Amino acid sequence: MSNINLLPWRDDYKKKKKQQFFVVLVLSAFVVLGLSYGGKMYVDTLISAQEQRNQFLQTQTIIIDRRIAEISQIKKEKAELERRINLIQQLEKKRNYATQLFNTLVDVVPAGIYLNNVGFANEQVDVKGMSESNNRLAKMMRNIDSSGWLGDSYISSIVAGPSKPIKLSNFAMKFIVVPESKGEK
Repeated sequence: MSNINLLPWRDDYKKKKKQQFFVVLVLSAFVVLGLSYGGKMYVDTLISAQEQRNQFLQTQTIIIDRRIAEISQIKKEKAELERRINLIQQLEKKRNYATQLFNTLVDVVPAGIYLNNVGFANEQVDVKGMSESNNRLAKMMRNIDSSGWLGDSYISSIVAGPSKPIKLSNFAMKFIVVPESKGEK
């Protein structure tokens, strides 16, 4: 048999395989590094985009907060204006109470009752006068309670008065002006 020395060929083969392995290893490392760098760049891009969205949302939140503050201020101003308008309307309604009271008194005071003093304060009317009979006072109270605008009448005193030329009684009566929502005008 012949003697063939295969060692140098094997050594060369091992060297080539080792070189190929290191080349593949280096290439793989570069590919892995490239993929890692590409992944990092992609994630950084996503993070940057999300930060821009967050910044936009924060800006819009500030704008909306300012608008909400403006709206709440407008609502306060509106409530104040409505309060003033209601106050003015109430004053307008009460402005003619005295005139309306005297017009209504003509209708509710029956013949035989003479009014000497009429006082009006805080929607309460104080009346002092003279009456020919208690029945006429009772009729006046019924007329007041059924007027729809006046109510809660009561007599605080009845005292004998002058008897000449006719017998009269002095009386003091109180009643209230019923608010518009309860009574009819």
